[in-house]
Amino acid sequence: MLKPGDRAPEVVAFDQHGELFTLSSALGAKQVVLFFYPKAETHVCTLEACSFRDHYEAFMSAEATVIGISHDPVETQRRFAQRYQLPFRLLSDPDGTAARAFGLTKWLGLLNDRVTFVIDRTGIIRAVVQGRFRSEHHVQEALENLRQRKV
Repeated sequence: MLKPGDRAPEVVAFDQHGELFTLSSALGAKQVVLFFYPKAETHVCTLEACSFRDHYEAFMSAEATVIGISHDPVETQRRFAQRYQLPFRLLSDPDGTAARAFGLTKWLGLLNDRVTFVIDRTGIIRAVVQGRFRSEHHVQEALENLRQRKV
């Protein structure tokens, strides 16, 4: 798995609106908090996404863009975002290309691990937060890293 100091690989994926997203286009003006989650609508993933939603203003104040990504198809991401009023992009990575580029492995051979990457404006990973069942931990650690490095 990629670690702090590594350059984030390019991510090219469709979001919940069917719009093409590239990580490189998000960098520069803001930092990026990219959280990989195993599956939309599952208990812990919903808690995590809603926690990012509930702290969204804090991320905006820290000049960071929040982006979620999972294997779920675009339509599932759209329903998930609508149902929980998620104000950020959710990317569809159905074949796992983005997950593999970040070095994520499958858990129980089925789903990717839950990992959050804090990426600075130049594309360098500054923090990696792991923990399958500690969804709030991802939000708090990412915010703490952004606050400590206020750039």
